[in-house]
Amino acid sequence: MKFSIKNNITRTLALLAVVLTADSCKKGVFYDGINTNQAQLQNPTPKLMLPGIITATGYEWGGDASRYTSLFMQEVTGAANQSKSYGNYVVGTGDVDQMWTNLYGGTGGIMANDNELIKLAVANKQLHYQALGKILMANALGLTTDMWGDVPYSNAFGGFNNVMPTYDKQQDIYTSLNKLLDDAITEIATPEVSANITQPGSDDVIYNGDLTKWTAVAHALKAKFYLHLGKIDAANYTKALTEANAAITAGFSSNSANFAVPFVGASSTSQSPWFEFNDQRADIDFSGYIYDIMNAAGDPRESSAAYGAGDGSLGDLYGSPNSTINLLTYEQLLFIQSEAYFQTGDKNNAALTYNAAVTASLQRTVGNATYAATVAKTAGNITLNDIMTQKYIASYLDPEVWTDYRRTGYPAITPNPTGNGGAIPRSLLYPISEVINNKNTPANTTLARRVYWDKQ
Repeated sequence: MKFSIKNNITRTLALLAVVLTADSCKKGVFYDGINTNQAQLQNPTPKLMLPGIITATGYEWGGDASRYTSLFMQEVTGAANQSKSYGNYVVGTGDVDQMWTNLYGGTGGIMANDNELIKLAVANKQLHYQALGKILMANALGLTTDMWGDVPYSNAFGGFNNVMPTYDKQQDIYTSLNKLLDDAITEIATPEVSANITQPGSDDVIYNGDLTKWTAVAHALKAKFYLHLGKIDAANYTKALTEANAAITAGFSSNSANFAVPFVGASSTSQSPWFEFNDQRADIDFSGYIYDIMNAAGDPRESSAAYGAGDGSLGDLYGSPNSTINLLTYEQLLFIQSEAYFQTGDKNNAALTYNAAVTASLQRTVGNATYAATVAKTAGNITLNDIMTQKYIASYLDPEVWTDYRRTGYPAITPNPTGNGGAIPRSLLYPISEVINNKNTPANTTLARRVYWDKQ
């Protein structure tokens, strides 16, 4: 694979060359990260690498990954430039090249750096850093395979010694995700060989070194990935329930446990990615199907400062300089439970967890859950459409909404008629850098190509 950085401005994160550019467009000045002294990067350690990898993950989740999927899913509207094209499903191989580089890179992508963190932790016998690295790797790899399908992993991080890695089948990637997370759970539960070994602390900018919460995240990610495979084998819904219950038991039991990346917003080098994009590019309007259905239902998330008012501007909860980027929330975990209960025929628990999920979403976004009674459901009237539509609203700007739509067909969006044959894309094309430089890259067909778990 070709490792190149386009002519965007880049930053280096946390004393490590985490090279990121947040926009696939080759014009403009929108960028992610901070510049640091390159002379300090000679001896990376897991402790120095961890905050950069976490922050880079937040930038990607709130950057390209969020913009493509929110445009596809009509949470936002492309007003001009490339954003308008993406909203009409006109996305080429060159458009996605930078997102791929951000994820893989050579020595600067999220997963390349995460792989290096894991290797260093293994060499240093730092089991707990090793575990956090594996959880973050599973998180990033899961996003990547859900965007593209088959992707490099098993021999992806050889650097210049292997510039043409093979592509693992998505079903094998999912096996790898499960193993990464299982290993991490075991490693966290295993005492370090010495009390003097450095432990995650303030460098863990999500949980401040609370390993119990990382165990809960590992179970929650396993639940999410099992849910994705429900169309392949319905037994995965039961597995998703088991893991979701384990996550809640381990402490993923309130909004305070959310797997989320904070941004301090004190300067242009540390601001949340959606704020930076709107401040520097502003070719997206915050209007669309999601605002229409909230407005019609009198949902307070639409009219509050949480999401904005569907008038083209983004609410402060998501659009301020210090807005947090959610990777996986408590309400999403409850919706995973609700869908899994529904799919296994337990409509009573499906309704209970659905109602709890809506309540958690309202508490997080507007601080008042009174509206939850308006959309409450019982075992007698809950539907899959109810669950997925409320999850769509709760997961605003999260790439997961695109995966949910491809799995279930909900919410019932009317596709834009322009590109992709008038159908919402099912996957992204492989980037031009891979097509040109890696002979192992699968042939691009169309955006209608379905990934492994997207069974018809």
